[in-house]
Parts: sequence; structure tokens; C-alpha cells
Amino acid sequence: MHNKRLEALRASPGDERRPADLEIIASQYAIKFRKVTGTHVVFTHPAVPNCVAVPMKSKIRSAHVKAFVAMVDRMDEGTAPVRVRTVAPGTAVDVAAYPSAIAPIPEAEGGGFVASFADVPGCLGVGETPEAAEADGRLALFAAIDALKAADRAPPEPGAVVRVKAEA
Repeated sequence: MHNKRLEALRASPGDERRPADLEIIASQYAIKFRKVTGTHVVFTHPAVPNCVAVPMKSKIRSAHVKAFVAMVDRMDEGTAPVRVRTVAPGTAVDVAAYPSAIAPIPEAEGGGFVASFADVPGCLGVGETPEAAEADGRLALFAAIDALKAADRAPPEPGAVVRVKAEA
């Protein structure tokens, strides 16, 4: 499906974006979105195992846009449907147990730092310092896990994705 809005995101992920811009595209692709905790909007689709969380009130950075576009691309590729596992009501998940990776954002993309979680792809935090990125990432992680539970999908286990370090 050719979509001019999606192509604009793909061509210029660094342009200023609002959650509504992504919500319009999401509705065109039957991607569900949920506003969680007043901090993030989380996008999910049954055919894609990961979700994407973007800030509701602060600036959406190019890393968020790229994660959203990757989600749509995975959906277009015909990714196998996700097995739904019902989550017991009231099940608590410790967001502090999820390992994060902090990386600098190039100055050409606005600078600062990005926190990502290998166990929950598409869940990112951005900040001016590594600590701020980590804090924003934990809020996004909380929102993403809440949205997965609302969709009757069990959140991934913390530390389930093993990172392999390249040898120097």
C-alpha cells in the first residue's frame, strides 16, 4: 500500500512530528494505539510482536519515527501473527528488571541520548543526559507493557533477548 504520509515519515524522520501524525497513519493500517499514563502513546498490531511507544507531550525524535516506520514495514512484510497469551489481571511487571542500552544521538538528529530495550523493540526513551534518557525510557516501557496487557499480550520476560558483543 502506497501511503504519502508514511513515505514522508520515511524520507524525513527528523522533521517535527506530533503523536497525531502517527495516529493518522496507524488508523490507515489498522494499528491500534492507546494513550497510557498521560505520558506516551503506544502503537500495537496483532501481526507484529513489538510495540512502539512515543512521547505524548514532548518532541517525537527521529528514533521514534524510525521505530514506527519499521513496525509498519514488518506488518507489510506479512510477519507471522503473534501468539496471544492472556495476562492475569493485576499481574505486576518490574520495569527496572529490563536491561537498557544507552547511546548518543548524533547532533544532526538533535543530539542527546537514547535509551532502548532489546526485550521490547520500539520502546525508546530520549533525553539530554543518559540519566534523562533512562528515566524517559522507563516511562515508555511502563506504557508499552500496560498497552500489551490491555491487548491481552504477555509482555516479554526481562533479559530474554541475549546481546552478543562483537569481538574487537
